[in-house]
Amino acid sequence: MRGIKLIVTICFQLIVVLEGFAAEKEFRFKKLNSSNGLNSNVVYSIFQDTNGFLWFGTKEGLNRYDGLNITPYLLPDVPFSESVDKRINGITQDKDGMLWIATQLGVVSINIDSAKAKYYALPYETKKSQSRYANDIVVSEDNLVWVGTRNGLYHLNRTKDEFEIYKHFPFNSKIVSYSKGERIINNLCFDKDGRLWIGTAGNGVTILDISKNKKQIFKRSSKRKSGELSSNFIEDIYKDRENRMWIASASGLNLFDESKEEFQVFRHKKDNKNSLSDNYVTGIAEDKSGNIWLGTKTGLNLYDTEQNRFYHYLHHPMVDESISSNNVLSVLAEKSGSVWIGSMQGLNHFVPDNLIFQLYQNTPGDENSLVDNTLRAAIADKEGNVWLGTMRHGISLFNSKNKIFKQVEIGKQIKGWKKHKNVRTAYYDVKGNILFGTDKGVLKYNTSKREFEAYPSPKKLNFRKGVFEILQDDEGNYWFAELDKGIWKWNPNKKASDLYNRENNGLTNLNVKVMTQMKNGDIWAACHMKGLCVLKKGEKNFKAYRSGKTSGTLSSDKVYAIFQDSKNRIWIATGMGLNLYNDTTDSFQVFDEKNGLAGNVVLSIQEDEKGRLWLGTNRGMSCFNVEERQFANFYQEDGLQGNIFEYKVACKAPDGLMYFGGNNGLNSFDPLKFEMNDLQPELKLISVKAEESEAKIKGNELQVYHTYTGLNLQLASMSFCEPEKNRIQYKLESDSIWKMMPMGSQKISLPVLPVGTYKLDVMASNNHMRWSEPVSMLIQVKRDWLEYIWIIYLLVIFVLIFVFAKLYLKKSTHKGRKKTKEKADSKLPVKNGNTKIWNEEIDSLENFMKDNTPYRDKRLTKAQLAGMMDWSEVQLSNVLRDGLQVSFNDFVNAYRVDEVKQKLKDPQNKDFTLLAIAEDCGFNSKTSFYRIFKKFTDLTPSEYLEQFNS
Repeated sequence: MRGIKLIVTICFQLIVVLEGFAAEKEFRFKKLNSSNGLNSNVVYSIFQDTNGFLWFGTKEGLNRYDGLNITPYLLPDVPFSESVDKRINGITQDKDGMLWIATQLGVVSINIDSAKAKYYALPYETKKSQSRYANDIVVSEDNLVWVGTRNGLYHLNRTKDEFEIYKHFPFNSKIVSYSKGERIINNLCFDKDGRLWIGTAGNGVTILDISKNKKQIFKRSSKRKSGELSSNFIEDIYKDRENRMWIASASGLNLFDESKEEFQVFRHKKDNKNSLSDNYVTGIAEDKSGNIWLGTKTGLNLYDTEQNRFYHYLHHPMVDESISSNNVLSVLAEKSGSVWIGSMQGLNHFVPDNLIFQLYQNTPGDENSLVDNTLRAAIADKEGNVWLGTMRHGISLFNSKNKIFKQVEIGKQIKGWKKHKNVRTAYYDVKGNILFGTDKGVLKYNTSKREFEAYPSPKKLNFRKGVFEILQDDEGNYWFAELDKGIWKWNPNKKASDLYNRENNGLTNLNVKVMTQMKNGDIWAACHMKGLCVLKKGEKNFKAYRSGKTSGTLSSDKVYAIFQDSKNRIWIATGMGLNLYNDTTDSFQVFDEKNGLAGNVVLSIQEDEKGRLWLGTNRGMSCFNVEERQFANFYQEDGLQGNIFEYKVACKAPDGLMYFGGNNGLNSFDPLKFEMNDLQPELKLISVKAEESEAKIKGNELQVYHTYTGLNLQLASMSFCEPEKNRIQYKLESDSIWKMMPMGSQKISLPVLPVGTYKLDVMASNNHMRWSEPVSMLIQVKRDWLEYIWIIYLLVIFVLIFVFAKLYLKKSTHKGRKKTKEKADSKLPVKNGNTKIWNEEIDSLENFMKDNTPYRDKRLTKAQLAGMMDWSEVQLSNVLRDGLQVSFNDFVNAYRVDEVKQKLKDPQNKDFTLLAIAEDCGFNSKTSFYRIFKKFTDLTPSEYLEQFNS
């Protein structure tokens, strides 16, 4: 099934490319819907407030998004009592920070901080439902709120705190009547001059000069003249960064030319794959790169203003990362760079600048696919082709131009050809020869014969075990690392070899896995589990570098890659982070997960043309901006073959493309198409919760009482480019290092602090580990004196007792003894009666309860029980009160509790819920069951069951 899905996905991508979806314009759409907390999957409007929060107007209410959590905001119960009335058509914010909502029943204002909502009923003379149906809402530069409805235009009178009809725009009243097309407003937008652009449902666009109460109307005539609007039915109006006005209509996209006062029209053309996908355009947004995003009834469109062409993004049911619905209702390009799409099937979001990874894997039955997903070596030749060594299937050649893999056969004439199929390393020498180290030795590809041959000749150098690394030095000598043997230095001119080993040359281990020659001629080697060995040029003995507890030593003896970058810095990939060698101090600086690295086990290193390092790790891939000390991390969800990469399976082709692989295939990507997200996020405090205490916030000061048992701070990083990758780190003043929270976790749980004042510093990062400035918060832990008020009361009582003790001691003692005697007498089973007769009645009652189980009746009364036993109710009351000294309810509930306990012990009842068992035994509610059970057992039902099982 997985293979079928992969084939369908590839086919879909090819189809998209053929339809004008160029590879450089691919995106992975991420989703949010009702399962994530949205009130409804139908999203009509998206808005970003001045604090950075995203607001979603849905078919059934309003939601706020902080990058991690979706929070519902309640509308007033009146008139929004029904879900069908809670449709949100438009959202805006005034200069006082108040949120304004356009609904189908009027306007709502919301105080963002307190979540307090106020309803405004729009006035009307006729057409009540149409007058109150608000389609859009905007705020002018002078902080006036304007509302477009199905019956004209309204504005807020702040003095009266009520909306008034704007009488210089068509509306229906008792005196005048206008057509639907003239009075129905779909959209509002202010231009750079403060004029209000009004999109109507049938009368085109009206430009309103509010200060002069003058208007100018643009609409399509029946003759469809050049320069006119493409349609009179307007769906959206948008002002871009250059103050150009874009009009989305039911019949195309329009761009207003202010100098000519006419429109440039963009429409769908069947013979032009680069045109709009659909003429019904529903929404417009501009991203930070100046691209125009368009919602249509047939998917999302990207208008590339430089290329003057459209790209189409459609839903495909077999491609999880395609857009969730072709019916796009709203579009927003938010401040941090991501694009958000509201549709009939929830929200979609993506980052236009994100890196796209091409994934190559074995496809059963496809000879042109990768022969084996388990890769062990990768090297690129001068043509840009990539040679791949696999674990079991030999060598595969990837043609980077036609994207086809070809199996390169190892001739059976080569001795031990089967073992040669287990490839350990690959090397591209200065003459363009391709060499592979295998479990049998070394293979060299003869380009003229197009076949492999053993190298060197076994007569000259015979490898008994596998060769795990190959190097050619600056003098043309080859260095071969043979398993359990050391390093062979082979001089191809003299046909002579020298062996470097532990005894004679100081290698820390005979198993050498990695070798690199630096620009100064020194050879660096990684010995299996034994650190680094460095051979200075011209010398015979290696110098060892091992890990240790001393600062500046190698962070781990497990070394997977050695790399010298374009600035001659030497980087070591180890099992405990990335090490930078300092030749001045002969020491190492470590970068690990605490610094933002994806995983501490670094397996491969490559450098792009911008000087950034690309690192394959055990937990994903990292791009490291060395100068800025900034990491961007990528994971399997981003298109990687997996989160674990394999050492030696990394190379850069002459065209700059990079290839990284592991046990699940090969990735290729163009690093130059990736830019770090440098936008510094803003940290926001969402909520504070102190367990067992009240928390008070005053600015950046937090006050709690010492009685609290836990303090949780919910924070948010106001960056929505892959918000699941945002990070939070914090430290108390007493801490020496920052504590970084896991990816996607934005809650800080602080330990219980003694009474005093503490400084808490918090930072937030975006998806590429760009950190905000530290935000400091003072936490005051105060003593709660109310906790000790009982001591004061106790002291007062003690003094009173001491003062009056002598006066009342004798009387109090007498009364106490008398009460004690009466209380003891009251516990006798019989009052002046015959004990034997009394005991018979008790036995009779208990036997009846056990045999007939009347207590299973949830509505059992004292009268009913007495009638069952042919007793009078008075007789039953006497037996319970004077004989057993219990109330009727306690008597019955004791049997119910006892039967519950028996059922809980019975393995046959393990599939039944506690509530079901309780109801079978006569309890009529969960609340009463838990209360009564604990009263009789001092344990909750769950605690009793846990105790019994243990």
